[in-house]
Amino acid sequence: MTVGVSAAAYRQNWLRDVVLYLAAQSLSLFGSAIVGYAVIWHVTLKTGSGGQYALLLIASQLAMALTAIPGGIWADRHWRKALMMGADGGVAVVTVILAVFMLNGHESVWLIAAALALRGLGGGIQSPAVSAALPQIAPPDKLLRVNSVNQALQALIQVAAPALAAVLLQYVPLGWILMVDVTTAAIGISITAFIRIPRLKLDPAAPKPEGLRGYAGHVGEAVRYAWRIPGLRRTFFLIILLMTVVVPFAQMTPVFVVRLYGSRQWMLAAVEIVWSVGMMVGGLAMAAWGGVRNRMTMIMAGAGIIAATTMVMGVMPTIWAFLALMIVQGVSLPVMNTPAMTAMQELIPENMMGRTMSFTTFLNVICSPLGMAVIGPLADHVSLSWLAFTCGGVGLAVLVVMMVRGGPGSRLMAPDQAPSAEPAE
Repeated sequence: MTVGVSAAAYRQNWLRDVVLYLAAQSLSLFGSAIVGYAVIWHVTLKTGSGGQYALLLIASQLAMALTAIPGGIWADRHWRKALMMGADGGVAVVTVILAVFMLNGHESVWLIAAALALRGLGGGIQSPAVSAALPQIAPPDKLLRVNSVNQALQALIQVAAPALAAVLLQYVPLGWILMVDVTTAAIGISITAFIRIPRLKLDPAAPKPEGLRGYAGHVGEAVRYAWRIPGLRRTFFLIILLMTVVVPFAQMTPVFVVRLYGSRQWMLAAVEIVWSVGMMVGGLAMAAWGGVRNRMTMIMAGAGIIAATTMVMGVMPTIWAFLALMIVQGVSLPVMNTPAMTAMQELIPENMMGRTMSFTTFLNVICSPLGMAVIGPLADHVSLSWLAFTCGGVGLAVLVVMMVRGGPGSRLMAPDQAPSAEPAE
């Protein structure tokens, strides 16, 4: 087992480190998002194949799922700063190699899928380290606001990245577009080098995980700890519920728009833009407000709004009403996500943070495709309106039952507000 190191000394100038952290991660994410959109659109426009489109998405997501769990273990055993920089650098090297191949006329979809899979492997290593490092930088009473600002920046990237990717695809060969990600990764790594992230001290007597069973046991230790905290147990359940039943509809909004309102391109673009703008507004509002004392209240409220708006997605009379609904959904997402992430960062010990975050990443990567595998085919045979009503209704009904039966265990508070963050044996 690792022994956590107090980061109090590193937090004396916490604002400087948080600004550098947000700048580095936002730049890296921005470049990756531009390249992700450009590659997917390039292949789709060139081939028109839904199968090849699915191949690229599956290659990236499954690869990330493969390394998310070991990535969390490494984040609890090694210097998180080095993992962040190394994974980002590895992804950049893969991107350079793909760019060289493409600039020399090699554009096989299997080559692109292999490169996206390697990029996904790097993302699975990087993501737990990035999430686990933030509580070492920001003071506990500032975590929710910092996470809220981070959500707002991610929403801004979701607005800007597809727009820039579309422009670049019109005038620049894809091989050179790939170099955008390499450039932003290099800048992000350079900035990360100046962030003060303390190392974790290892207990020399602690056994190292070996083999599949050892890795599973190591992650299980952190998950069992989190599972014994009633509020976190409900949070994990909510993640599974929403990612499987409700979130897949976020990926189906283009289908809703085309079937209900027509196939005009501006409508598809408008849905993406207003949803991201709503998410940005929600993140900034959470940063300014700071939320209520009990994190679970915000999580349940955000989840309830998302489930309720999903129920009525198919009965919006006009595209303008549908866009208004997307704004509400976008605003409510940070209300749910930000306190959930903050609660885990507050209640999980530093030496288990990476493994807990990797488990959360694994749930996000796996549950949504599983839900889409069921909901996607059903959408071709069942009315979208009834399907949305049913899935949103199931999510809302489960939330109501959780609130009614939750009792004191439904409270999810910061350590200084809660009776005890230590789970009972």
